[in-house]
Amino acid sequence: MIHTDEDDEFERIARENAMKSGQPYFFDGVYVSVSQRNQVIDEVAEWFETRYGAPYLAEIIRGMKK
Repeated sequence: MIHTDEDDEFERIARENAMKSGQPYFFDGVYVSVSQRNQVIDEVAEWFETRYGAPYLAEIIRGMKK
């Protein structure tokens, strides 16, 4: 069977959909759960709010949560 660019794209979409359903992320050799990722995003957003007084940027960052 020949593996095409279309096959690669289908595999990428399947991986992204699996992540959206609560699968952990694999980053730099470490598995990170969705809740851990969301917690870090909240901490970064809070840091921008308190350090730079940028609530608009904090909201954009919080929008990255899944």
